Amino acid sequence: MFTALRLNQGRSRVLRQPIRCFAVDPEAPKRKQQKANKKKKKGTGGAEQDSMASKNMKMVMAALDAPMKIEPAISEEEKERRYHIGRNHVIGRFRQHNEIDHDLTCKIHLKQHAIRMLPRKSPLRDAALSINTTMPPPWRQLPVWTPPIPDFDPSQFVERVEEDD
Repeated sequence: MFTALRLNQGRSRVLRQPIRCFAVDPEAPKRKQQKANKKKKKGTGGAEQDSMASKNMKMVMAALDAPMKIEPAISEEEKERRYHIGRNHVIGRFRQHNEIDHDLTCKIHLKQHAIRMLPRKSPLRDAALSINTTMPPPWRQLPVWTPPIPDFDPSQFVERVEEDD
């Protein structure tokens, strides 16, 4: 589609109007343009969709209306045992956090001291000040929300892929 500038009659402003250019042989016989065929759609499946929707709605309503399960009362010994397990876990994680924090603080102080000892404008100092963007090592411990489970081996739940030779 090309645009051409045309002047309006009696007006001085210029308007942009599209001009369509088609390569048509003027001597060729003219053909009647066919109308677009409109396909009639078969049943839209409204009844099937309604039945599926009502089935899903019934399932959701049954889940919402289901009675809540009431857990049995916990004995005093069990409450105390759980309390001590949680308390010991918190104390252990607190100590572990303090050890890691102390270790990182010592490393930062050592690094800052080593950088201060390097000559001012040297490649070693530039390399020491560059930021390392690699991922942390896989053995680094991550914070968790739950206490450790005794005799739990996570390697039992890792999927192994057997290679065919």
